Amino acid sequence: MSDKQDWPELVRGVPQGLELGLRNYWYPIIQSEELPADKPLGLKCLNEDLVVFRDGQGRPNVLYDRCPHRFVKLSSGRVLDGQLQCAYHGLRFDGQGACVLIPWEPEAGQEQLSKVCAKHYPCTEIGGYVWAYLGEVERFPPPPIETCIPEELLYPDRFVHFRLDTEEWDANWLLVIDGSDAYHAVTLHMESQFHEAVERYLAAGGDAAHAKPLTPLADRRVKIVETDGHGLRGVSVDLEGNMLDHGHRLDKIKGERFNLPGLVSNLLRPTSNAAPYVSRLFQVPIDYHRTRLFRYAAWRIEGPDDRERLKEHFEKVVKPRQMKTAEEDKEMARVAGDLVESRANEVLFAPDRDMIRIRRRLAAAYVAQQTQNVRAPADEPTPTPASLVFPA
Repeated sequence: MSDKQDWPELVRGVPQGLELGLRNYWYPIIQSEELPADKPLGLKCLNEDLVVFRDGQGRPNVLYDRCPHRFVKLSSGRVLDGQLQCAYHGLRFDGQGACVLIPWEPEAGQEQLSKVCAKHYPCTEIGGYVWAYLGEVERFPPPPIETCIPEELLYPDRFVHFRLDTEEWDANWLLVIDGSDAYHAVTLHMESQFHEAVERYLAAGGDAAHAKPLTPLADRRVKIVETDGHGLRGVSVDLEGNMLDHGHRLDKIKGERFNLPGLVSNLLRPTSNAAPYVSRLFQVPIDYHRTRLFRYAAWRIEGPDDRERLKEHFEKVVKPRQMKTAEEDKEMARVAGDLVESRANEVLFAPDRDMIRIRRRLAAAYVAQQTQNVRAPADEPTPTPASLVFPA
């Protein structure tokens, strides 16, 4: 197969295989506190069973969750002296997947030990997340992770970020990514976003009796506007076309709104004089039917007092809003149903063009790996510090 037209599709616009994930990228797979020091944890990512465990130095390691001896799950075993021991027959493996002990042949040489290596994936821990490079390392050597993740995770002296609980949604990851379009929020999240605006008004000393009432959904319309940095966005307007508060302002935004393999970034500035923050959402395929999500909010800090002040603001205002909107998005992804059925029956409109562009980027990156042996097409803006820059 030599070009895109030769690669079979699962459904229009979805190359066969992409429904299970885009390999050969760094993914967050678990939050740091979710991985204990003394036992392995099994999980599935990109339709593959993985086992994660900490070695004697507390460093995380990721292996394919099958013992090469009799193919039982290594996650059913135990961690001994920083090594992973299979529960079935006691073979032990280090963090690189090398077999270091065959119990009935404790003096086995390297040649015999090498016959039962477990598959290993590059792994690291940054910003409160355990990351794994899931792919074919020899064919597509992993780039330094520092070039692929947002800068606030790399420079805790300049930024502060607050993580939310890990989520699992009953929806294919491509349908979850579809939900990142920038114009659904003014309808789906109308009440969630408006209530945050009322809270800001009252917190600033506003009189509850003079708080602006919520404009009923029946009297609202959506206006599509072109922004300088994030393409099309929807704003809420009344029947006369006057803009209504919809939870954030239309600021100039640097960098990509979507980065491969599944990172969505939204700049939010509740009021013109408020410090902007970024909401980041990593969408990681589990299997065809489920998606794991990691989200956090991050601010640039100027002094030591900012941390506590922003922590309180996050807990009281940002976190409840993000949890509410996440539940609303989760339900829409669930009721979208099956990926093939959804894509085969949809009718798209002009404002869907940014979503279509993201779909095409994902498809092109997948086909480029399969047919051209490259991680992404030459014109694909893969994650770099420049494309993930935090707003000044």
